[in-house]
Amino acid sequence: MVYKESGEKRVTIVIDKSLDYKFRKMASQKFKFEPKWYSKAMEEAVNLWIEENIDEDFE
Repeated sequence: MVYKESGEKRVTIVIDKSLDYKFRKMASQKFKFEPKWYSKAMEEAVNLWIEENIDEDFE
């Protein structure tokens, strides 16, 4: 694997099945199953979450 060299990180998550199904369905439609389509969609989702919560105080 080349994760360390490319700056990528492999992660494992657990989410609700119906949420995963909706996400995969929409992501596959948007990214047309191009290489790394799921990773691209996840990165976009995480970036949107960060942007939405950047000013939150989580203490």
